[in-house]
Amino acid sequence: MYKQASYLLAVLTVIFSICGSNALAQFLDPRVTGFAGGSFLGGERGFIIDGNAFQSRFQNGGKVGIRVTADLTDSWSLEGTYSFSGNDLRITEFDEVPPEERFFGIGVHQFVFNGLYYITPPGETLRFFFTAGIGWVRFSPSDSAKILALVDKFIDDSASIRTSTKFGFNFGAGMETRANEWLGVRVDIRDHITGYPRFGLPETSSGPGSVFFPVEGVLHNTEVSAGVVFYLP
Repeated sequence: MYKQASYLLAVLTVIFSICGSNALAQFLDPRVTGFAGGSFLGGERGFIIDGNAFQSRFQNGGKVGIRVTADLTDSWSLEGTYSFSGNDLRITEFDEVPPEERFFGIGVHQFVFNGLYYITPPGETLRFFFTAGIGWVRFSPSDSAKILALVDKFIDDSASIRTSTKFGFNFGAGMETRANEWLGVRVDIRDHITGYPRFGLPETSSGPGSVFFPVEGVLHNTEVSAGVVFYLP
């Protein structure tokens, strides 16, 4: 949890540093949004190792997070977000009858910076926006997942797995409405795109008996969320 608290502190530091700029004092309208929703993360991959067929797939899960936002102009805003979701990795081994499934607990930590463009002006009851940004994602196996992979097996053999950190970008749209001076509601939908994590394992075999995870390409994580907006003085 220390690392996640550090991420959130970094977001708050950057945004409130911007909010403290005299040059932007006429805009700002700093606000904090706590949100919850769904993390729809598929990533289905099929592959063959030593003549045996396998499939990897991430499970969908819930997501919670916090956004810190400040206006740059009437239309543009800057935002930092930290979120966490639980998206277990499922490995299916098809040479077993019935196919054997192993589940590895994976925590997905996202830390991103976005620009928001509001297509409706300030003062409207509903403000619709588009958003895009960059950041990184940490796919962190739980302690029990690491033990399962090491004591039993990860794919076709035991393996030491660890956190994978991937650079990514995201884009989406949303709606924000302000109920009063200090409270509002916001809805977002985004697609987070990163490289496929291999948890410290190589993509290809380095020789007989080596452990590897033959997956590649991009991973799409669709986020649908709703949150409560707190407008700061």
